[in-house]
Amino acid sequence: MDSLVMANLSQRPVRTIISAVGVALGIVLVILMVGLSHGMLQEQGRRNSNVGAEILFTRPNNYGPGTSSVLSLPVQYAPEISKVSGVQAVSPIGQYLKPSNQSFGMEMVEGVDIESYQKVTNLSISEGKNLTTDDEVIIDPVYSRDKKVKVGDSIDLFGHKFYVSGIYQPEIGARMKIKLSMMQNLLGSKDRCSFVFVKCKPKYSQEQVAENILTALPDNKVLFTREIQELYEKGLPVVNVFVKAVVVVSIIISVLVIMLAMYTTIIERTREIGVLKSLGASKQFIVFEIEKEALLISVLGTLLGYLVAITGRWLIIKNTSLIIELEPKWLFYAALVGILSGLLGALYPALRVANQDPVKALSYE
Repeated sequence: MDSLVMANLSQRPVRTIISAVGVALGIVLVILMVGLSHGMLQEQGRRNSNVGAEILFTRPNNYGPGTSSVLSLPVQYAPEISKVSGVQAVSPIGQYLKPSNQSFGMEMVEGVDIESYQKVTNLSISEGKNLTTDDEVIIDPVYSRDKKVKVGDSIDLFGHKFYVSGIYQPEIGARMKIKLSMMQNLLGSKDRCSFVFVKCKPKYSQEQVAENILTALPDNKVLFTREIQELYEKGLPVVNVFVKAVVVVSIIISVLVIMLAMYTTIIERTREIGVLKSLGASKQFIVFEIEKEALLISVLGTLLGYLVAITGRWLIIKNTSLIIELEPKWLFYAALVGILSGLLGALYPALRVANQDPVKALSYE
């Protein structure tokens, strides 16, 4: 950057800082909001894909596990699926998404029939004992560590006090599991679940078993658990709409802040620009100088946005149950949004001042 640009920025430090903060706000919005939505989806997808069952059976209008707090599938499907050729074991699962008790964010609770659940998954109890009564809950080591909850402690779920009977491994499904019958009673959804996990017999291919299930129970939907994480990583349709909305809002904020800052500073420098034009400065030169100034502000704002976003991510993860994923491509997109919006915001003021009459500019008070 040449001395003229640096001089303009250094002579108006407050305006420069405010402009950079405006760009940084757009960067932070993109990084944190997109990282939050993708991080939560990817984490839930990873946990659901590690269950050990090969097939997930649900209704056509259900996108998949973790996307609804309504138990909409009759559990009567489970015994019907168990009769299908190639099916080794089945387990109905209830999932409910609730606000976190101790922090911001949401928490997933699973209702399971523990006997059938252990037949289709590799769940084992590493500390304490398994679910035996309706007022018991088992948790995974991560929940125990983050929430400082141990065996024997109580957890409030659905307005009911549950006691931690055990800690399970590995990390699969929701971090808290209660008896499915208890979840059905608390939610008023008797004999219903969210979906059914299906474990295939060793000599049968997953594709063949899935085809057999749909032949026996048409007008339903099956998902392969190996594909669940990929589905989550691609994001739900509503999440994709949210991400696009965040990007658009961040662009609008950055454009408006830069436009206002550059327009204000150009008005303040009307006489100076008139002097430049009287000395032979072309329209292209003036536009280029203003755009270089906006570019430098945008770069500073982008770096500030990175710093704030990374710090904010650390604080959020440390103090809440939220998960924020910093994806390299979105770090690049965020920088692109900040720099391009800054250049775009400065374009109108630059063109306006470049077309000023130098005589009027010199006489401006």
